[in-house]
Amino acid sequence: MKIIKNKKSQIAIFIILALIIVVMLILFFLLRAAPETELFNEDNPQAYIEACTRQATEEALNILGPQGGDIEPYGKTLWEDYELVYHCYTNEYYEKCINQRPMLIEHIEQEITNFITPIVQECFENLEAKLEKRYEISTGDLKLRTEIHPRQVVVQIDKKFKMKRGDIIREINHFRMNMIHPIYNLAEISMEIVNQEIVYCNFDELGYMILHPEYDIIKFITGSANTIYILTDRPSNIKFQFATRNCLLPPGLGYSI
Repeated sequence: MKIIKNKKSQIAIFIILALIIVVMLILFFLLRAAPETELFNEDNPQAYIEACTRQATEEALNILGPQGGDIEPYGKTLWEDYELVYHCYTNEYYEKCINQRPMLIEHIEQEITNFITPIVQECFENLEAKLEKRYEISTGDLKLRTEIHPRQVVVQIDKKFKMKRGDIIREINHFRMNMIHPIYNLAEISMEIVNQEIVYCNFDELGYMILHPEYDIIKFITGSANTIYILTDRPSNIKFQFATRNCLLPPGLGYSI
């Protein structure tokens, strides 16, 4: 009886091992045979241009955030290898700072537009070069504009793009790229900080974070009397940082009121 039971146990073990091996082989071949998916299809102009525009816009935003909203900072201070834009500045004792970016939202939109326009134009040229062997291509002038909204960046592109092969004609006049990003929200916080700095010579970052826990705000004063602000959108961990120079006191009395 013991011999019979041992044989049955061995058979059951072999069956289980065989099933495991079969399942592993099936999974291996399924995963190996899975086709690679393209990020975009060259025969789909909208998808091609959208992907190319998205990549260029992400590159612009990665530069803008750490520098305070400028691609090439003007009116800046150097801090930890970053060139930070002054959003509010004075060099006079006892004087309130002057807002250097009163239209920050519009400024960021224009900075993105200026940065990505030549890249998007090159995207169209590349697309045309890839399609002209199979299609007759005719295009018009490029008009591009950027809009930033709460947690959203939109790029609108107006450009005639016509594809013709035989009797088949396809014409597109408008392209659009939409991506999630908190640059608008962080810029709004920056403008609120500047407004409070001008009125009170200070910004209560702790009070703001209590009311808006989705943001982290770090503030500290450097040895050169600059105040550095680092804003972080907690859900995305995206940062926006800039400098102010405000309410200066003469040497011996401190750096600011």
